Amino acid sequence: MRSIPIIKSDLHIHTIHSDGAMTIGEVMDLAKFKGMECISITDHDIVSGQSDAMLYGERIGLKVIPGIEISAYSVTAVHVLGYNIDYNCPVLIELLQELLTQRQERAKQILEKLAKYNINLDINNLPSVNIGRSHIAIALKSEGYVSSIQEAFDRYLGENRLAFVPSKRISPLKAVQAIKQSGGMAVIAHPLQLHNSKKLIPLIEGLLPYGLDGLEVYYPTHSPKHTAIFEKLAKKYGLFKTGGSDFHGVNKNNTINNIGLTYCNLPEELR
Repeated sequence: MRSIPIIKSDLHIHTIHSDGAMTIGEVMDLAKFKGMECISITDHDIVSGQSDAMLYGERIGLKVIPGIEISAYSVTAVHVLGYNIDYNCPVLIELLQELLTQRQERAKQILEKLAKYNINLDINNLPSVNIGRSHIAIALKSEGYVSSIQEAFDRYLGENRLAFVPSKRISPLKAVQAIKQSGGMAVIAHPLQLHNSKKLIPLIEGLLPYGLDGLEVYYPTHSPKHTAIFEKLAKKYGLFKTGGSDFHGVNKNNTINNIGLTYCNLPEELR
């Protein structure tokens, strides 16, 4: 049996271009320091950092796979990772612009609800154009309205809380199709919750005919038992296995040591 050379890869990382706490350069320097040989920057619904990541990777000797994490919804939230995408693909760019517009409109509605409770935040002062609830939570904390990010979600931003606004999401099928049209490979992200709610297998079987390629088997919250389950599912359905830390930095109450803590050998399909 042919052996596959080990390439230590963290294929799930976020930066300030979405809801991460660190810049492209900071993240990549840290990944290099932690011994990673390959990474993918998979910011939520945005590709604005990919060109810089590719250039910086060449400079420091770190392989970079162009990536994205698309937020979708079908009965429940489904996140689809895309790898080796053409981040200049018009179809993908058009979809991401649609998602960006939806995010900005949702943020405005959340801020309007917060204003009813005498909480006044300026949307122009939020730290990203690709605004998510985490950015609003950070602003609430920095302005002294809450003492922690968790409190922001518990009081205002979590589902059914005072300022909650449901998001408009595309279907997982549309996410997979956009990734495939950009020349990329589509992978179901962090499948544990989908597995626990018995939605994972129907989702896999529904997306396979449209080009689903992989499953994120290795993930920080996966126990050895669940990892084994996902390895078997990947083998059963002919999906390649990926893994990553889902690193965000302090925005998600992680420590910087989490980058590369969960990693995988770079799948042959992505080499």
